[in-house]
Amino acid sequence: MGLKKLALWVDKPYQEDRLFRADGPLNRDNCLSSMRLLRDALAARGWECRTHDIYRADGVIPDAVLFSDRPKGNADALLGGWAGRARKLLLLMECEVIKPENWAPGAHEGFDAVFTWDERYVDNKKYFKVNFANPFPAAIPADLGAKTGFCLMITANKKSRHPLELYSERERTASWFEREHPADFDLYGMGWDRRVFTGPAPLRALNRLPALARLAAPRHPCYRGTVAEKRPVISRYRFSVCYENAREIPGYITEKIFDCLFSGNVPVYWGAPDIAKYIPQACFIDRREFRSHEQLYSFLKGMSDAEFGGYLQAARDYVFSPAAYPFTDRSFAETVGKVVAGE
Repeated sequence: MGLKKLALWVDKPYQEDRLFRADGPLNRDNCLSSMRLLRDALAARGWECRTHDIYRADGVIPDAVLFSDRPKGNADALLGGWAGRARKLLLLMECEVIKPENWAPGAHEGFDAVFTWDERYVDNKKYFKVNFANPFPAAIPADLGAKTGFCLMITANKKSRHPLELYSERERTASWFEREHPADFDLYGMGWDRRVFTGPAPLRALNRLPALARLAAPRHPCYRGTVAEKRPVISRYRFSVCYENAREIPGYITEKIFDCLFSGNVPVYWGAPDIAKYIPQACFIDRREFRSHEQLYSFLKGMSDAEFGGYLQAARDYVFSPAAYPFTDRSFAETVGKVVAGE
């Protein structure tokens, strides 16, 4: 009996097994390490793992197909001749603000297993707990003398009408720093040098005109462009404005806070209301505890080196402890690998 096969259903840029390339441009900050580890975890269990287009081209029907986030089209229609012959698995990583189709009524019907960070669903029968997977570092920078910057924010400039979105709070925080304390703040990421048109369809269509979008862009004097890798940049600063894409969604914790912890940077966090259930309060600053940007800034500026070092030590104690393991790429690969293999 030959190897069993798992097909990873991916978008065009990740096809031809580019999902597994450690040296490819898609593997920014080694963000795809969990996929390579999943491939290895399955190989140890007698399974092969490749992107779905490889099996299509070879005329091979896989034993299982794993979709990353709920496809907008009908899953069986996408599978075509594979429908009913391959187990359907679903990986739900994005919340309702980003991917509303993930959580629409009936969205999970027809899937044999669903992996999610949302513990409200987890039953270890159909729904299994996984977190955003992070490649953990071997060490965390501890040299305070290397901190040449005070505070930064690395994020794309996006918009949303969802009541739980935090995009607008990121923009408000950036604008406040740029207006009140520009010397203590740097802004990085895509889209800040262009306007994002929202509203009726004709107005949104203007986003297709890059020159116009840049001409109409709000002024961000602290904007420093994009970065190829986040962690080397974050490590140069003491603090980060670290807001999730959404707030008040229990357990929705992405890579953002971990990028800070791994870089010897103290995150100013806003997002999951139960963040302290997973990451000790001593590792980060909770934005919700401050009534205003002025109060937050005063707290940051007044922090001594000893107090700052205490945050970094708490981060090291946590990152290299068993409590952090569920957020590792290794934990993700083992959990998904076991379920796929039927263990």
